[in-house]
Amino acid sequence: LSSQSRTLTSRELLSSPRIKYRDSKYRLSLPARIFDDIAVCELRGKYTLERVRASADPRMELEKKEGEAEIGERKKMEIYLNAGEWVKIVGIPDAVVDNLVIEFTITRQNIRHIIPRAVIYAYMCMGENEVCSTLIAPTTIGGEEIGYLVIPNGKFLDYLSEELKKVINEDVEGKRNPFCKSCLYRNICPYS
Repeated sequence: LSSQSRTLTSRELLSSPRIKYRDSKYRLSLPARIFDDIAVCELRGKYTLERVRASADPRMELEKKEGEAEIGERKKMEIYLNAGEWVKIVGIPDAVVDNLVIEFTITRQNIRHIIPRAVIYAYMCMGENEVCSTLIAPTTIGGEEIGYLVIPNGKFLDYLSEELKKVINEDVEGKRNPFCKSCLYRNICPYS
């Protein structure tokens, strides 16, 4: 992920032909949180994809049921991402204040798995504003981190598109990692 970190801070243009904001014909609809899963483990991303195809991702329902944000606005947003074919990506960020998306997390230290979704949320916000970024704010006390500002760019969006395309179209493998203990799919995954 160190190359992703460099990409996030580079001065690439924000625009990308891989994204559309208007209603478009799409192959499937996925929650923005699928990018968390893909960042943790490609196999977890594949399991989430299969679950969404079978019904709906229960985490979207949890997002809808969470309380109103005390700052900014909380609303469902969407974009269309080209991952070989157009895919509708839907998400509900914790808060949107003008051109800043705020995503709260209980994770204090290792937030790398949240960065892809933060980039997607920033692009979702850009459908309504000129330029947006996402603030990832830890809600737990302790640690030295006070938050992370994620500034998206087209190069990283291309990377996310390719990763999603791979999970949709190819057989992927997993590997044991620290997230396995709390994974939704630990009962069926051969690596947990």
